[in-house]
Amino acid sequence: MDHRSRSLWRFVSMVVLLVCGLGAAGAHAGSVLTARAGAQDAAAEEAVAQARLESDRWYEIWMGGGRAGWSHEFVTTDAETITTTTVMQMKIGRADEAVEIRMRSEFVETLAGEPIEVRTEQRLGPTPIRATYRFGEDGVTVVQTRDGKEQETQIPSPEGEWLPPAAAGRYVKQRLASGANEITVRTLDPSNGLAVSTITRSGIAPGETDVAGESTECLVATTRTMVGATPMSGKEWFLRDGTVLRTEMAIGGLSMVSVASSRELALEAFEPPELMVSTFVRPDRAIPRPRATDRAVFRVRVSEGELAALPESGFQRVETLDDGSVLVTVDTRAPASAEALTDEGRAVFLASTTYADTGDALIHTLTERALAKAGDAPGERAEALRRFVFTHISRKDLGTAFATASEVARSCQGDCTEHGVLLAAMLRAAEIPSRVAVGVIYVERFAGERDVFGYHMWTQAYLETEGGPVWVDLDGTLDRRTPFDATHIALATSDLAEGQTISQLAGVAPLLGTLEIVVEESTHKGSR
Repeated sequence: MDHRSRSLWRFVSMVVLLVCGLGAAGAHAGSVLTARAGAQDAAAEEAVAQARLESDRWYEIWMGGGRAGWSHEFVTTDAETITTTTVMQMKIGRADEAVEIRMRSEFVETLAGEPIEVRTEQRLGPTPIRATYRFGEDGVTVVQTRDGKEQETQIPSPEGEWLPPAAAGRYVKQRLASGANEITVRTLDPSNGLAVSTITRSGIAPGETDVAGESTECLVATTRTMVGATPMSGKEWFLRDGTVLRTEMAIGGLSMVSVASSRELALEAFEPPELMVSTFVRPDRAIPRPRATDRAVFRVRVSEGELAALPESGFQRVETLDDGSVLVTVDTRAPASAEALTDEGRAVFLASTTYADTGDALIHTLTERALAKAGDAPGERAEALRRFVFTHISRKDLGTAFATASEVARSCQGDCTEHGVLLAAMLRAAEIPSRVAVGVIYVERFAGERDVFGYHMWTQAYLETEGGPVWVDLDGTLDRRTPFDATHIALATSDLAEGQTISQLAGVAPLLGTLEIVVEESTHKGSR
């Protein structure tokens, strides 16, 4: 039961990345994709056939009113362990293209509910990323595998008390049997990093829902899922033994629904819903010459709920107003002062991680090539890297969900997320601390729309200047004349830390479909 809620959270987090794609990306012909279980799943299911199958469930996933994917969850036991396996596949439209993401996880725990090992696989780019988490007394050993290469790290165990999925399911079942009308459980999904989720079901009461065309009596509850400081609300319909029949979760102004189904129905072909264009934000007025805009002031608010704190870094300053909105000033002539990084902090922003994989030899080769004629000044070197990334990614399209820097270095393909991670990795290879920012950018024309803000990713470089340290915004999707412009509004940043990237950016999810922007002021070079 709790594994179902956590699995949906993973795709809620992924949507933030999938709706990013503006900047230099072009439009291409779309296609209707067919869902398939895949040979690997069949082989895995054959392998677990030796163990006792405790449950086997299929679900359809719907987003924005259209079919977006499926999930398959099954639990097996043997003499000593319980294994919970989840396979999820999603496809969504991005303008005239469709992208597919796929995730698989296996959580192995003892019969008593102690975590042993987790194995995950994510396919967001051309190459699958596999990870194994082994729980021990001294922490968690993480082994990342990609392209046949392994990288092992040791990280601390999650803080506080929490339950693996099978143990969490047993706890929920016991509480339901006791007649509880509110149940809170803390559990873990390593595909979000080792971030513990707190799931609360309240107002549990009798209800009914449709299952395969038939009305089914069940229980219904309001749900609240917290991963870090990001809340997600929804509803859940389930049987008294905890079997989930339907889950609804709000993603800002979008909705995500998971419905119990059969294997045959779940794997039927479908045309993925378009989500990127539907999340565009239409401001109150147009911005003339946006790429030349060097200072702008925006009033930012949400139509539902509360606006989370926006980052104040790079060229962006934020002032909270009495009505709950914020005044965002972006001035490319004056970066905001940053706190000086400690040695430990520098290590975080220089680290080689899954997405900013600076350990790859090609990343260093490209960095040396990009800096061959650059001077010694950090700002000049950072700009040389930005210009190189713009040129190196020659196929600017929307066909990739979220590739690693080394994948982009080889494919020379992608949209804003690929430009962002490649530039971040190359900055780190040049010993310049870096991170990525996710927010919105104003575009005059894109995907048949005019004068809108679309979700976007770019890079920030930490530079030492005469006035002190600053984070400088750099957009690799813009041509050599425009390192950045003042129509970017940052909503979140990520250090691309191992296993944390998606969770760090998940706070943007509640803004999808609810963000509102008023253009208070905009100026460009030559207008003053």
